[in-house]
Amino acid sequence: MNHKTLVPNAETATLMDVIRWRARVQPDRRVFTFLENGEIENGHLNIGELDRKSRAVGALLQSLGASGERALLFFPPGLEFITAFLGCLYAGVVAVPA
Repeated sequence: MNHKTLVPNAETATLMDVIRWRARVQPDRRVFTFLENGEIENGHLNIGELDRKSRAVGALLQSLGASGERALLFFPPGLEFITAFLGCLYAGVVAVPA
């Protein structure tokens, strides 16, 4: 792969732009690994999965008319929190972690 395709450009102005761009360029690249008790691997997300799952959350929030609202994120430790948080960003919802 050409090195220039791995460098964000002016079109990647926000975090969500960078995630979308990276999902197109390297969809199988692992970006998050959850370690249970800080030691035991208990799941991971690649950038393609992260983008798809976050977009699905964002679409659901938009369909509920939540854009511009706040969402309380009450999750146990894990990867679901990350997709919910980024889904809020996709939907224009203010994420409030608890």
